[in-house]
Amino acid sequence: MENEQRNIDFATIIASAVHDMKNSLSMLLNYLDDVVDYFKEINVPEAVQLTHLHYEAKRVNNNLIQLLSLYRLDKSMYSLNVTYNSVNELLNDLVIQNKTMLDYKNITVETECEDDLFWFFDLDMISGVLNSTMNNSFRYTKSKLRLVAEVEDGYLKISIEDDGGGYPKSLIDATSDHRDKSIDFCSGSTGLGLYFAEIVADFHTNKNKKGYISLCNGCTLGGGCFSLYLP
Repeated sequence: MENEQRNIDFATIIASAVHDMKNSLSMLLNYLDDVVDYFKEINVPEAVQLTHLHYEAKRVNNNLIQLLSLYRLDKSMYSLNVTYNSVNELLNDLVIQNKTMLDYKNITVETECEDDLFWFFDLDMISGVLNSTMNNSFRYTKSKLRLVAEVEDGYLKISIEDDGGGYPKSLIDATSDHRDKSIDFCSGSTGLGLYFAEIVADFHTNKNKKGYISLCNGCTLGGGCFSLYLP
């Protein structure tokens, strides 16, 4: 009897596994939030270690969400849900969601955005991009972050600035098509976060304009500055 040849769709299998891991990790993060809050309330020193564990788990969870989102976009299984959103609320929610880590690392955050600034975009996707970028900034900033939103040349520009050492020049100089996506085993960077941000920005279009991202050093705090432009 001849063996039947089976075509195994590894991409779908991996996507399903990523989905399950993401859900389990989300439950773990919620549990950790409660434990950290309780430990802080009763002054348990181990709350510090648990906060760091929370940070690492959140980084992994962000990566899983990005992988799953990229898979769905590639397979046309996800359509952008573009709605009219308050940008000021988006930034405030971003700070609240990252409060545990901000407190743990004694990082202060300054936000600058007009109360009446509204824009059309996919809230979940853009929140994911900014959350991932902010989470990454925790590794490099010294003590400050600055979130700025403004309208520039017909685009909504949202920037996350830090007071760290800044982005490597090679990363800033590279265009999105030529950005090195190789793995940096020293820093642990895979480039997935920037790639995800580029794809999400590119999917946002308005007439003949497309979204994009840019990196630079300097700005107000003197460190790295990530900017997302949405048409």
